[in-house]
Amino acid sequence: MIYPDDKRVRYSPDLAVWVVDTGESHAAGADQILAVMMHYARQAGDMPEGCTCFPEVLSDAGPLGGGVQTGPPGVHRIGQRGGVVVYGHGTMPDAEAVAGAANAIQCPHANADGEEQARTLGKAGRWPELHALTVAFPNPGAATLQPAAPGSEAPAPWEGEPLTVRAAGVIPDRHVHPATRADLARLGALAAESARLDSLAREAKREADDAPAGARRQAAEAAAAGTPLDAEAVTRSIRERQEAAQAAQITADGTRDAVAQVRRQVVAGITERQAEWLSYLHGQAAHGLARLDLIVAELESALTDLAEIDRVRQVVESPTPGRLFGTGSPIAGNAVEAAREARQRAAVALAGLERHAAKVAAQAA
Repeated sequence: MIYPDDKRVRYSPDLAVWVVDTGESHAAGADQILAVMMHYARQAGDMPEGCTCFPEVLSDAGPLGGGVQTGPPGVHRIGQRGGVVVYGHGTMPDAEAVAGAANAIQCPHANADGEEQARTLGKAGRWPELHALTVAFPNPGAATLQPAAPGSEAPAPWEGEPLTVRAAGVIPDRHVHPATRADLARLGALAAESARLDSLAREAKREADDAPAGARRQAAEAAAAGTPLDAEAVTRSIRERQEAAQAAQITADGTRDAVAQVRRQVVAGITERQAEWLSYLHGQAAHGLARLDLIVAELESALTDLAEIDRVRQVVESPTPGRLFGTGSPIAGNAVEAAREARQRAAVALAGLERHAAKVAAQAA
């Protein structure tokens, strides 16, 4: 999985080149890593202005839902040494593009002089110098949610009744815009009723479909017993079941149409209040992340202290001249690392709120 805060890609604005360091990674090639990070950069508004190198996005399930699948990036390789690959803008270098390759994509950011400088540094093994000319790509601040500044106030939480939405479960009231609650509540009730009516319609159709076979069984049983069969009653029963199935299906279809109408109203309401809603969620999330940072720090401190106590305990219980205070403790384990990873996954998943806040700030400036 390639996350938006992946640190393997860097970009040099002066040289107009990307540097991808695959390091020990064998799960993804440099081309794939760069393509996905270009997608994240484009989402974050962090691609160079006017750049045409971004790849075609085949699917985007998000970093927590299976990742991003893209086509190849519109770049060309300048050089490679070990796991480090340097790329320039455009699928062809300047000279080849001018020569008229029909399928070449020549990005306006292509910089022959910058590429030559990067190539020279790479061939000479002067990677620290090249690294010094680059910055993280995309900007880490655009790739993850940032915690709220100390002392800042979170927006006052919205209040209301928790909502239950089919397929989504319970949504806490503090996360739902007050102006959309009525439509969402109506949608939840209608969706539940629609599901019930669909079930009844399916059952009625099953009974109607089974009616002819049931009539044949009745006829066979009557013939075997030598008793007359009331054909009119059998026909009437089949017709009644068919009519009941049709009526149930009409009712279910009408309710489903009502659900679709209310769903459109909900979408319109969300769209109308999108900017306000996202700003509110950003404030809530940023303060939530700040609280999580404090919790992780407190967890690390508490576990470290307990590990030190355990280390001393081992010595005091079994003092040995050659092993005084040299024993470690298994207490901390991977708990702190797991907490940090969970924190980072949350920051990555909520990065869109940070990008929204940045756009709002830019518009206000």
